[in-house]
Amino acid sequence: MKKILIFADPGVDDAFAIMYALLHPELEVVGIVCDYGNVSHSAACRNTNFLLKLADREDIPIINGSSTPLSGTDPQLFPEIHGYKGIGGLDLTHVQPPLPYPFYKIYELIEQYAPELTIVNLSRLTSLARVFIETGSWIQQKVKDILIMGGAFLVPGNWTPLAEANVCGDSQAAWVVASKGKNMTFVPLNVSNRAIISNKMIDHLSTYTQTPFTPILKPIMDFYSNKYKEIIPGIQGAPLHDVTLLSYLTDKASFLLVQKQVFVVTDGLANGMTFADFRPDPEMVPTYPVNQIMLDFSMEQFQNDFMKVFSRDRP
Repeated sequence: MKKILIFADPGVDDAFAIMYALLHPELEVVGIVCDYGNVSHSAACRNTNFLLKLADREDIPIINGSSTPLSGTDPQLFPEIHGYKGIGGLDLTHVQPPLPYPFYKIYELIEQYAPELTIVNLSRLTSLARVFIETGSWIQQKVKDILIMGGAFLVPGNWTPLAEANVCGDSQAAWVVASKGKNMTFVPLNVSNRAIISNKMIDHLSTYTQTPFTPILKPIMDFYSNKYKEIIPGIQGAPLHDVTLLSYLTDKASFLLVQKQVFVVTDGLANGMTFADFRPDPEMVPTYPVNQIMLDFSMEQFQNDFMKVFSRDRP
């Protein structure tokens, strides 16, 4: 059983990732840190609470993460992509917000589950950067590894022509994490843009499965895929970016990774851009950490894994 601490801002793809983690028999969610990004911090807390209630997993602590970037500027949110309430077409006006645990609960969970714990960061990197700033090398000695949904290497961004949203949303935080972190795996748009789940797959799950989440799958994906059709005409479904991290965690053989030093631009027109030296003989920066970048995967295996997990009614 792999123990994971999730940093999230649900958001449609974050919501699917949380559902995947709760259904997967090999994953144990020990806590969810609610941040901002796809939605506001308060909406992320509410939406996470909604999903945990559906799964009858209110024992999992919801932790009060960051509500703004390190700079203190107002975050840019994306209700036009993720829905007014953040999880597609669902009306969540009746859902009560939780009373989240304070930020230091993160450190308690790390201490409790070290060295087995994996951090899975699906949101902006503000809260994770704060952990690095407050603890220094302590986190490196405690956690098993860190998976980050973020970046775009040699492919276009989805916030700007050069930058991916989780990095661009707080490039200073991303710089802190990239320049200090070890045992990290970046899952960039190179892979996540191709992690497409079709409407037909969701229709099948909605018809033939009985999990706590079955009734909400279709209204979520219908909204999300319609929005993606406006961005990518002809797409049949939508990419579930954040699910790729958890699929990788449970089936690493289906993914291709490279070892690189990851750099983040923090200002100017290239703000939020991630880059690495992909030349045959890369120039290494002394004392700068080397981490993993995911560059390719088996889409068929990913889709099969998704269908298998969402067909399981986990006790």
